[in-house]
Amino acid sequence: MAKEQSSVGNILFRIFWWFVQLINPHWSHKLMYWGLRDGAFPRQPAHNAMLSVDVWGHTFQSPIGVGEGVDKRGNVLDALISMGYSFGEFGPYTLEKEMPDKKTLYLKKEKAVVTQCRGYRNPGIATILPWFVKRRYLPHYIGVDIAIPSDSEEQNIKQGRHFTYQEEFVLMTQKLSPYCDFLTLNLSHPNSELAMMIVDSASIVPILKAVKEAVRISAPIQTPPVLVKIPLDITLQEVPLVVHNLIDGGADGVIIGGPLSADKNANLLPESALRDYQNGMMFGQPIQERVITLIRQVYQQSNGQLPIVAYGSILTPEDAFRMITAGASLIQLDTASLTYAGPEVVFALHKGLIKILTEKGYPSIAKAVGIDVKKDPQNYSGSVPSQGQPINNSLPNQNI
Repeated sequence: MAKEQSSVGNILFRIFWWFVQLINPHWSHKLMYWGLRDGAFPRQPAHNAMLSVDVWGHTFQSPIGVGEGVDKRGNVLDALISMGYSFGEFGPYTLEKEMPDKKTLYLKKEKAVVTQCRGYRNPGIATILPWFVKRRYLPHYIGVDIAIPSDSEEQNIKQGRHFTYQEEFVLMTQKLSPYCDFLTLNLSHPNSELAMMIVDSASIVPILKAVKEAVRISAPIQTPPVLVKIPLDITLQEVPLVVHNLIDGGADGVIIGGPLSADKNANLLPESALRDYQNGMMFGQPIQERVITLIRQVYQQSNGQLPIVAYGSILTPEDAFRMITAGASLIQLDTASLTYAGPEVVFALHKGLIKILTEKGYPSIAKAVGIDVKKDPQNYSGSVPSQGQPINNSLPNQNI
């Protein structure tokens, strides 16, 4: 009887949540977290072999997972994985607690979220680490996103941390790598020094190599792959440099998605949003074309050697399939995706992807990865310069 009452209560909650979603995305977002925390959303794991994909020696039941920014305190990610998401990522975390002021604007018409925040709001690795130690042997495939909040290395040292970027990333890596299945270096914050360093091999390659060595030493038995989340603001001319540096540094994969600098992309948002959020960061549907273009170029320049994870701006099975055919092996939903499509979107994504694969004659998701690039020989370079060789910088002279 109690189970029936709980089921009825969950149904009523989801109806109420759906109604609020139509009126106020901000409160819908909060209600979604409470519902996930309390188990109000149904579970429906993916079991269709067509959705299975192998990456980093692991078989994912489907390419659909949850990205950073959704769960920083361990409240909802396990519930989302129980619903059918095949993997998840906690964070972003910084070495110490960071709680800067934050403003968030939900744009219902544009299906976008704009945030203005000087840094990364999170409890810090020291606070969250004991929780990771306790949950290490859960069967879920979980990653951790780590970031450095300072705008510059000099400011980082002046603020009392006394660490270079490399030292701080290595220290966080040593603490977390024994307790996660993959680790992400977040270099995507717009206008930060780290985001600009991604094209400088002398700066970024030593950091990647140091992190890879720290992971190997800290987790020698089950060594997690190291991914890099790159900034969306890079230009097409910079893509070969970025790919070269990632491969030279030993990165195991790349995450491509939001945030995108709002002030540099004024054409994508209403004037009111830009006026009140001049230094804001944008997530959601408006950045989808930018994400797909960058995925395609990274896949092309790496010759498919660098596994790509598409992050955010995904609301429909068609959105997800476009990311996959552009070159993404895995897909992470972000806060904007979950706010505007709801956590149950995973059911529609699984069903829709199976339908698309069947209609187009693909036996599995794996066969569709990067197919757009492979079918266009004129734009598919298929080569990556090795260390010391000049980089082919023949891409169009324009922003993505």
